[in-house]
Amino acid sequence: MDQYPWRCTQCSIPLPGDASLCGHCVRQSPAFTTCVIPYSYSHPLDFLIHQFKYRRQLASGKQLARLLLQHCRQAERPDMVVPVPMHWRKRWQRGFNQSELLAAPIARSLGLPLVNALRRQQHGHSQKGLSRRERLGNLRRAFSIAAKYRPLVHGAHVVLVDDVVTTTATARCLSDLLIKAGAARVDIWALARTPDR
Repeated sequence: MDQYPWRCTQCSIPLPGDASLCGHCVRQSPAFTTCVIPYSYSHPLDFLIHQFKYRRQLASGKQLARLLLQHCRQAERPDMVVPVPMHWRKRWQRGFNQSELLAAPIARSLGLPLVNALRRQQHGHSQKGLSRRERLGNLRRAFSIAAKYRPLVHGAHVVLVDDVVTTTATARCLSDLLIKAGAARVDIWALARTPDR
């Protein structure tokens, strides 16, 4: 799980040289401020994530949460931790939301509230294998903020936790939603980032 020597300072995508921002963030800056994504999505981390998500190897999930927590401790302290939501049907099929299982021990270790403020209201198609543009189209109107959490989000520094960031489409959509709801700042914490195609 070698760490990439150079990454975009905003979205954490691996870069071929020591530039500070990738082309995507230069062209369209996301609503989130920064990302803590320490690893590239490659072997053996990809295997562990696959075992966790699709083979219900929850012990792998605990180890992955510990790996992420090591890096989150060095980040600016947020007000709350919010897992990336999963549609209830997909959650029922899988049996759990992997983002929530990663976020819970991190929130607990840092003494932060875990807030399930976001809802995935449309099942939509899988994001796997889609381009950036297709992913963004797939996510239109897919998410909402639960009304009871809006006052809590307003003025808060929110961290979104996910397992893998592929194109930042989900991260961009959710952070935009939170900023529009009055969040002061949104950061992304995830285990791995896939290289640009």
